[in-house]
Amino acid sequence: MNSKRPAFTLIELLVVIAIIAILIALLVPAVQAVRESANRTQCQNNMKQLGIAVHNYHEAFKMMPCYFGCMPPTPYVYPTTPDRRMYGGWFAHLLPFVEQDNVYKLSMADISASGWNQPHCTTNGSGSNCSTVTQNFNGHTYTTVSCTYSSSSGCVNDGIWIDGVHQATYALMQCPSDPSNTQNGLVYGYWGSTSYLANFNAWGDPNYGLWSLPQRFGQMRDGTSNIVLFGEGYANCDTIGRIALYSWFYHSFGLDWYNQANTLMFQDNPDPEYQDPPGTVIAKGCDNWRAQSGHRDGMNVCLADGSVRRVTPGISQQTWTNVLLPRDGNPLGPDWND
Repeated sequence: MNSKRPAFTLIELLVVIAIIAILIALLVPAVQAVRESANRTQCQNNMKQLGIAVHNYHEAFKMMPCYFGCMPPTPYVYPTTPDRRMYGGWFAHLLPFVEQDNVYKLSMADISASGWNQPHCTTNGSGSNCSTVTQNFNGHTYTTVSCTYSSSSGCVNDGIWIDGVHQATYALMQCPSDPSNTQNGLVYGYWGSTSYLANFNAWGDPNYGLWSLPQRFGQMRDGTSNIVLFGEGYANCDTIGRIALYSWFYHSFGLDWYNQANTLMFQDNPDPEYQDPPGTVIAKGCDNWRAQSGHRDGMNVCLADGSVRRVTPGISQQTWTNVLLPRDGNPLGPDWND
């Protein structure tokens, strides 16, 4: 009597492989959906913590931090010489309110001891051979004057530029769905990065631009529940790294490099590697003058009342403009509730 079990036939083996392939095809999207749901929840929690930090700051100082500059205003926020105030973007001023007091104190100890809150040199180089240069970026161009500078000497880093501060990274500022965040939380291999950007329109005054004085919730006449305080952004966007501690130039959500306020529509899941042809207005790649989200089907925003919600990519430009502007007096459209 032959007790050996017959081997699988080729047809049976192919059927088993096909069944396994079908199961994998069914399971992978489900796993991805669960992972993205968890990522979105984590991202919303991060933004909620930022909103709470702003409210705690406002409670302590009766104003928000400035969008960019020195705090407290005396009476202005641009740096002077010497200057023993913290100098940087809005997040630099929020550090003590997001359990990063050690980083804040390290920077402030240097500022207090040196009298400088930014890099300085004993001898500054001079510029020559200046020319106008236009650069192409995804969705826009930028024209500036470029010069050749002679070498500076005796240069020293101070403030947020010192070792132990510039390279600090923050889990709070990292969205797990940001596809560009591939450098362990760093940009340029030097600075801690952010996946969250402040809406300049809520943090500043278009009439004063970059050096706007700190805003107060009472100035938001449209109501704090109707104004976007934070949106999302890729940590690395078309050659620009979003530096957590330095908002000017690097963040650009509501404020372009010409120091002009805007209400440009956010991008829904753009390709972080794609380079659009010069002259492209609606970028497929990451546009560093806009907010963008790596989540599928919408971007998380934190409103000025501290609440967090998702904005769908189908929102109209008019409604998006209204929710970015804190004093325009216009009601939000019905698509805000989609």
